[in-house]
Amino acid sequence: MKSFSPSSTACAGVALLLLPLCACSAGASGPRGSSPRSGDTPGPAPVHRLDDSKALELPLDAYLLTTPDLETLSKGRDALVQRCLAAIGAPAAPAPRGGVRIGTNERRYGLADAELAKAHGYHVPEGDQPVEDYPAAAIALIKGEVTTYDGKPVPEGGCAGEARRELHDDELQQALGPVQQLDMESYVKSQKDPAVAEVSAKWSKCMNESGHRYPDPVAAINDREFASAAPSGHEKDVALADVLCKRKVNLIGVWSGAESAYQRSLITSRSSVLAAQLLAKQKTMSIARAAVR
Repeated sequence: MKSFSPSSTACAGVALLLLPLCACSAGASGPRGSSPRSGDTPGPAPVHRLDDSKALELPLDAYLLTTPDLETLSKGRDALVQRCLAAIGAPAAPAPRGGVRIGTNERRYGLADAELAKAHGYHVPEGDQPVEDYPAAAIALIKGEVTTYDGKPVPEGGCAGEARRELHDDELQQALGPVQQLDMESYVKSQKDPAVAEVSAKWSKCMNESGHRYPDPVAAINDREFASAAPSGHEKDVALADVLCKRKVNLIGVWSGAESAYQRSLITSRSSVLAAQLLAKQKTMSIARAAVR
């Protein structure tokens, strides 16, 4: 499976059964939400050298669910579900979980890891162990498919429903929506930034010198030829050239610098709105952290 998204959290290692909220965006096919106001256009951004995007942080990350946030939320959700199961006399511990941990912005500007490119091309490697959910005997209680257990009432929506209510998931989902739109907006806006357009052209020239013709990194990672279940040797060659060309022209440093400037401008112009959304995130994360203590 390939992975490319403006928010490349990818939700790896998170149990699907309990439906944790995720800050993943669908892809860079176009802007979502309203266009930025003229005051949201920043001046030239400082450029830093950046070869690896694993630990890349962007200003809007504070308002979204990052990879560490999702892991904390998943653990907190598990703890609340187990507490619910114990309350109705149905002990059930979840199985250990594996999966690949992808950094919040690790693939925001495409692949940037040479070793992964050599081994997997643009595909996301499988985890060391499979992602597993709760034992089958507990599923009905977690999903609320039964109303009582051993004479005790099962919460509405099951233990997963109770956990959602305790974590204020509905409120958080509503709060995240506008921020995700700004996140997508900043990505699309920065993609058209003159400095990003220039460095993308340099990247394209570098790729052409390696025998691979692509106008920009998005076109490379989204090449339909690489949509197979497993990466081909050609895909690995293209992916490695992609990463090396990014390093040569400092594409990640230039692009992240430009997008960071756009995001800071968006945060300043929408500070009153974002304050409430930040509080919603902090509220849920505080409850999740407290649940695992």
